[in-house]
Amino acid sequence: MGLPIQKAPTFRCKLSDGKEVTFRPFLVKEQKYLLLAKEGKNSEEVLNATRELIQSVTNGKVNSDKLIMADLEYLFLQIRSKSIGESAELKLYCQKPGCGGNGGVKVDLSAVNIKFPEEVVDSTIKLSETLGVTLRHLTARQLAKTDDIENEGDKMVYLLKHGIESIYDAETVYDTDDIQDDELTEFVESLTLEQVDNLNTFFENVPSLQHTVEYKCDSCGTLNESTLKGLQSFF
Repeated sequence: MGLPIQKAPTFRCKLSDGKEVTFRPFLVKEQKYLLLAKEGKNSEEVLNATRELIQSVTNGKVNSDKLIMADLEYLFLQIRSKSIGESAELKLYCQKPGCGGNGGVKVDLSAVNIKFPEEVVDSTIKLSETLGVTLRHLTARQLAKTDDIENEGDKMVYLLKHGIESIYDAETVYDTDDIQDDELTEFVESLTLEQVDNLNTFFENVPSLQHTVEYKCDSCGTLNESTLKGLQSFF
């Protein structure tokens, strides 16, 4: 007779689009992914560790490659809180000039949520009387790949190519997933700087994982306020 193996409990959380996902806490065999996410040297390493963990604890039902960054970070934080405790002890630097000290703060991870922009920006942008685009937020994997792009101009082209979901004119709507890469590059490079600024208004209003905390500096006693942003801020 084999040893009894306990069954892990399951939990639910809602992502930014309202979709509900089910997950279980990570097990001893999966703890390595938490360490990799904490100690990753770049976005790609952190993303891969996060991706593997989410894949495992959701039984493969959540494709992390298609999640926007806020959803990926929020889901990972929820998994972490249900696995090793709903609070995190953090040390944050004092913001008083010349102090150099820090202060401790205990963060309730269950209270950390996705912050939505106050202004809702339409994803359909008109470029001219007969031409326009529909935009989408980039996935976490797409954003991580920008770490390998050193040239700022190339990075901007990459982000726009993946952020445009469709292009329309007076007669046709073109799905960018069906367009050849070189043709899409040519389209993006033909945009004016004013048009790019209009598109960036949408990309700058993306949901994000953030949480504001207050803490007192252990050295000078100054009361600080800081907004934690992104997954690694909570380690």
